[in-house]
Amino acid sequence: MRQLAYLFLFAQALIALSAHAEQRWIQGIGYVEPTSEVLRLAFKHPGILGEYKAEIGQSVKAGDTLAIQQNREEQTAVTVAESRLQAAKADLEKVLAGVNPYEIEAKKNAQQVSVLDAEYARRKLDRIEHLRSNKFASEDERDLAETSAKLKQADSRRLAAETRYLTHFVREVDKQVATSQVAVAEAQLQAAKQRLAETYLIAPINGTVLEKILRIGESTVSAGSPEPALLLGDMTKLRVRAEIDENYALSLREGQQAIIFGRGLGEKEIPAHVALVKKIMGKKTVFAKTATERKDIDVIQAFIEPNADMQVPVGLEVNVKIAIN
Repeated sequence: MRQLAYLFLFAQALIALSAHAEQRWIQGIGYVEPTSEVLRLAFKHPGILGEYKAEIGQSVKAGDTLAIQQNREEQTAVTVAESRLQAAKADLEKVLAGVNPYEIEAKKNAQQVSVLDAEYARRKLDRIEHLRSNKFASEDERDLAETSAKLKQADSRRLAAETRYLTHFVREVDKQVATSQVAVAEAQLQAAKQRLAETYLIAPINGTVLEKILRIGESTVSAGSPEPALLLGDMTKLRVRAEIDENYALSLREGQQAIIFGRGLGEKEIPAHVALVKKIMGKKTVFAKTATERKDIDVIQAFIEPNADMQVPVGLEVNVKIAIN
């Protein structure tokens, strides 16, 4: 029985050795990068770099301020826009408030008094007309009474018109104009705040500041295009962007076993797997710098993720082996 057991174990070992011997590997070359890739962060608009709020190697969270352009003009524009909005709102309140209600009440009382005066003058004119017909009043007295009655009526109509004017002082068109001015001022303030916000470079992800590219006082635009101010990457998870010869493009599959090794890793070999194979070919960009290396071939990129944590510098050039059987 013991001999049979030894024979069984020996057979399993031979099978394992045979499988290992038949295992085919392809190789490629690449470099280490964060799975988030290295983000080259730039300001949206031209300007002058005012200060950095983060240092190289510092861990930051999404939403943190990384750098600020010189923005005194933008801050002034926000202050001016806020003042204009306050003025527009004050004008709107004034229009909506209309005339002081006590002034309207006083005008209505004056109108009522004028109506009574006009009525009294009309009745006085009627009495003088009666007296004149009986020869008890002169023509001059009648003319004077008629003139007084007409003046009282005119004054009553004037006060009535003034009362209507004060009561309807706020026109709909005035409300619309004042409301529109407030809306325009609010939009201008929002635009000014947005422009000020764009002078702040904000971290889009949690990550580590890898490099500061610009110096304080330098322009954030070069040759008409935004100039990256710093590099940011998520160092909690790294991978290798490897380039594989076009001859093996059809042999690559996601999930294949891989090994990361290279001069920069010394004798260390890191178990890994193929996480993604790109669907487009490209020109070779990473070179082994050997005399026999071809530089004119097409390659396909594959993302190789280590099976465990890998602590190496971003940009380190490494080799990969991928099992294709």
